[in-house]
Amino acid sequence: MKQKQLSNLEISNEKVLGQIQTMRRDVNKALDDLETHTVTELDKMKSSKERQVHADVGIIRDTMDHVQKMLDNISEKHKDESSAFISFKKCEEILKQGQSTLRTMEMATEVQLAFQPYTGILDYLSTLTKLGELSCTGGSGSSLPGPDHTFVKESETQYNTYHGKEETCDIYDMCVLPNGQTLLADSKNNSLKLLNDKFTMISSHNLGEPPRPMCYVGNSEVAVAMNGNNKSTIQYTRVTDGPFYYKESRQLDHVCSSMACHDDSLFVLSSDTLYLYTTRGSVGRVLHKLKHPDIYIKHCAVSPDGTRIFISHLSHNTLTTLNLDGTLLHTFTDPEMIQPSAIHVSPAGHVFVGCENGTVLQVSSDGTRKLTTIAGSEGTKRDIRSLCYNTNTGDLVVGCFHCKDITVIKLK
Repeated sequence: MKQKQLSNLEISNEKVLGQIQTMRRDVNKALDDLETHTVTELDKMKSSKERQVHADVGIIRDTMDHVQKMLDNISEKHKDESSAFISFKKCEEILKQGQSTLRTMEMATEVQLAFQPYTGILDYLSTLTKLGELSCTGGSGSSLPGPDHTFVKESETQYNTYHGKEETCDIYDMCVLPNGQTLLADSKNNSLKLLNDKFTMISSHNLGEPPRPMCYVGNSEVAVAMNGNNKSTIQYTRVTDGPFYYKESRQLDHVCSSMACHDDSLFVLSSDTLYLYTTRGSVGRVLHKLKHPDIYIKHCAVSPDGTRIFISHLSHNTLTTLNLDGTLLHTFTDPEMIQPSAIHVSPAGHVFVGCENGTVLQVSSDGTRKLTTIAGSEGTKRDIRSLCYNTNTGDLVVGCFHCKDITVIKLK
């Protein structure tokens, strides 16, 4: 048994090494392409300036040749004084034109080629500590409990998330980064807030407009949706302990009420439609049409293997489970699931549903039944809008509207 584990460990190690080396080759090729394109542009610029200089030299040479031919013509034909004078005046005029051209050329600045590097490339690379994320699953004593393990609440603690002179906070969404830090989307204060594994704020970054749904998309990047005029913009942001790096954005032609990511697939929920995008692609396709269109009162999550998509619908007190092609699998209801306003699936497949009255439920990994009630309306804040499970600390983090605090529930 243990020998097989060692063998599998060696095989997976070789596989990861191959992926790292492939990534390095891809990076090298991208840099080689950048260098080739830059040198090609330099050659074009140099050739253009060379043609211009050669053209100027040609103008000067042609002017001098013209004058010399006229002088030779006067000397050879022994013209009378009047015709010689006329030819001389023409030569003098051509010489003046040539001198004017020379002065214009002399006034031109000296041609030099220069290079101003894009320091942002080096700045971005300096923020990376590795080529990708490493993880280890399985092994004795370190793996997460199975997806249908029923959790029990050990304790509950509130942590303050206000920054500066903020009067209150609306934690619309949150996600846990691979290093155990928690990122909050505070729509009340137009900011992203980064907390360490002790839930102390590391930094706060103002976006200029309210962040709404948010999800982690890999490589220390999050996708943040900002809504306006019945459309949404998804901003891709690299999260670090220091400055946040805003990389790119995508304009949608619909509102985004929630989104979830699995590998390169980005599931985006609008008022009446679940769309499937790639994380960087611009074209989405309809995955599922909802029967009850509403805005901002539905949330979605995806299972770790990407085979199931969950949608909570606040107005209808339901949890819907779809398969990857958008086919309806189950619709779950429960007397305690009143106005489900948030949903989260842990990396091990545990399904948590937060309700607007403060109740937090754990549902089976297939979305068909309730496993337990983790917290009731007496124990947590009201108006739950977001929650996530931190595998690094074993905590379920709950965020609410109109509240400075997040609630951290220790589970076992």
